[in-house]
Amino acid sequence: MNKGIKKTDNYFERVKQRANRTNYRYYFFDYLYFKGEVWGKKIGRMSGFILLFWYWWWVVVLPGNFLLINNVPQWSSLHLGYLGAMFLLICVFILARYRKARVQALLNRYRRSKHISAVQAYFLFLLPFVLFFLETWLFDEWGWTDCVKWNK
Repeated sequence: MNKGIKKTDNYFERVKQRANRTNYRYYFFDYLYFKGEVWGKKIGRMSGFILLFWYWWWVVVLPGNFLLINNVPQWSSLHLGYLGAMFLLICVFILARYRKARVQALLNRYRRSKHISAVQAYFLFLLPFVLFFLETWLFDEWGWTDCVKWNK
């Protein structure tokens, strides 16, 4: 029997249980959180929090940081405020979104998905690097940053 749902013979209790279920929408970052949790159970040094933080850092924060480098001195208060705000934003987002009920719903939703293999784990781990370099290349092509001066 499931731990989360207590089965009953009473019709009205069953209807009430069905009515109290929360319908969640699932996104790619929910899948990443789930895979991080599964990978953490298998390997031990990973969690959904760490994997989402990793993606946030490489896909959002560092490209935004490169946009700031040209316009703001490196360790100015605006630059440090940006890094601090991005750090707090992702931490609050993850802690507020993935409470016990949401994590159980994710584990229930993806429970029949294939177990994570080494190839899939490395792909999910290296994907933010690829996206990061794609973003910086696009920023350089569009003229938003000057990557050539970093090479000198």
